[in-house]
Amino acid sequence: MKKLIIIIISFLLLWGGWYICYPYFLMWLEGFSFFSTLQDFVPISLHLPADVFHYMGSFLLQLYSSPVMGAAVQALAPIVSLLCIWLVVKRLFTDSDTLFWLPFLALPALVYSQLNDINLEKTCMILTVSVVLAAVIYLVTCFVKPSCNLPGFMHHKLVFILVPMLSVLLSLCLIKTGPLSSQHEDVARLTYMGRQGNWDEIIQTVSRKDALSDDYKKKYMLLALAQTDSLPEYAFKYGLKSSEDFIITDIAGPWDMQYNIQFYRMLGLHNAVIYYAYQQSLQSLPGICSDAVRTLADTYIELKDYTLAKKYVDLLSHSLCNGKWLREHYVELESIKGLEPEYVMIGNQFVLQDFYKDLSSLVTRYPDEKKYVDILLCGLLADKDGNTFMDVFDMVYEKHYKDAPHMPDVYQEALCLVASHEPEIRDIYGIDENVWGRYCDFSAMMTQGKVSLAKRKYADTYWVYSYK
Repeated sequence: MKKLIIIIISFLLLWGGWYICYPYFLMWLEGFSFFSTLQDFVPISLHLPADVFHYMGSFLLQLYSSPVMGAAVQALAPIVSLLCIWLVVKRLFTDSDTLFWLPFLALPALVYSQLNDINLEKTCMILTVSVVLAAVIYLVTCFVKPSCNLPGFMHHKLVFILVPMLSVLLSLCLIKTGPLSSQHEDVARLTYMGRQGNWDEIIQTVSRKDALSDDYKKKYMLLALAQTDSLPEYAFKYGLKSSEDFIITDIAGPWDMQYNIQFYRMLGLHNAVIYYAYQQSLQSLPGICSDAVRTLADTYIELKDYTLAKKYVDLLSHSLCNGKWLREHYVELESIKGLEPEYVMIGNQFVLQDFYKDLSSLVTRYPDEKKYVDILLCGLLADKDGNTFMDVFDMVYEKHYKDAPHMPDVYQEALCLVASHEPEIRDIYGIDENVWGRYCDFSAMMTQGKVSLAKRKYADTYWVYSYK
């Protein structure tokens, strides 16, 4: 009974460690893997002996769509291996009941092996070896009865309790502070919230300090600000330094792909979303991943392309844990059946231009979409391209800012820099007297050589940023 209690407590503690520390990362692991029972997928997945462990891992990773189940699998795997080791100990040693602590010596190593095992290949291999070894030892000892003895202190009751307790505590420390880090969980959480459209939650989650110190958090914060029509007010406060802060050009891994998918989805550039979804799949070990398949299905449904949308929805119908998603998407498929796709395939559909050309084209095509305007204007200000900023601002002023209750301060502050040489700018664009007065004070302090004082007093203004 004591042994059962220790096993149950160990499992619950490990489950709690994984669930508390990495719930979103566990869900991310499911999205980065792919499992299918398709007849043409299984042989490809098992063409090498070692691939059987990867296929087993892909099967288990389907459960990670629920962090509760994902944490349970993560906790159960080392416990099963531990029980296999216990069976070996029980068959090889005399007075084995008092040696129940012995398999716990391996628990930290088993947990550590999981921390870099994003496809569960290593975990499944260890599980298989443990089960096979336990079975072999059991069969052998049915015919040969070994009677190995260990020193008396190893049978002590204190050791029986102390070793499992310390082993589990060390395992929890490894989960918390091992190769995985809080950044993995943070980025996975931001990716999840962005995919769900929880932009207000991102704004509440990411502090200014976080945005200034972590590039991913800054990018997702800028994305959330753009989606909530508050980009001009807070972009520079949260570390905007360049137009490149809106997009990732040097792709280093799946996190980058997923962010770019979020960015281009926000802009409504379906071709770019499709392009990065394919790239995301190629970075996964099977060459296809569930998250990218879901992205492609959603995108083609938006485009009312029934044939391609059905192709990707059907792909996931051969997995085991996408039932709710499939039911919803088959209903959406029926709603677009027989409709003409909303785009025409002419030329290379995946050509992406630079940030300014993409945003300028969007502003020109969708002049009523203020989100595009703000991203472009803030990008120009971040790059200190005042001339282009004035050209664009002059084009959008009447539609978006002339009759607005309040023009964003950052735009007024940028206009003040121009108005210092062209006074008519103040009247043309209606710069607030208060803003102009603050600029005059800032300018006077800079002229008098009180640079440090001016930068401290007006630290959050575009004027200080423009002088860096």
